[in-house]
Amino acid sequence: MFKILDFTKNNVIAFRAEGKIEKTDYDKLNALLEKTSREYDKIRLYLEIDPSEIEGIEPLALWEDFKTYFRYFNSLEKLAIIGSGKLEEGISKTIKPFVSGEVKYFPEGKATEAKEWIEE
Repeated sequence: MFKILDFTKNNVIAFRAEGKIEKTDYDKLNALLEKTSREYDKIRLYLEIDPSEIEGIEPLALWEDFKTYFRYFNSLEKLAIIGSGKLEEGISKTIKPFVSGEVKYFPEGKATEAKEWIEE
């Protein structure tokens, strides 16, 4: 599931991936992305990922993930990925060509720094 974090406001959408990721999680996230993109020119995403807390990703959710990135490619101003290891760092490097804005990886001990960066 996606847990929306308390500093989500204005054009910043902050969330944490945990448990089982399902298509319905993307339905909710896409509604928030759509609303934010209507109100603001650019969106800033803050995403916390810890693979040990993810129980699985349903195939339809994975497909929805790809569609979401392509749908909001030009709307993303910044994307902060906070993770616990090389997997998340690799993800941030892999998706850079698919995001029009800045993409930055932060180790989980640097979450405060990531929050400051995404909000500046």
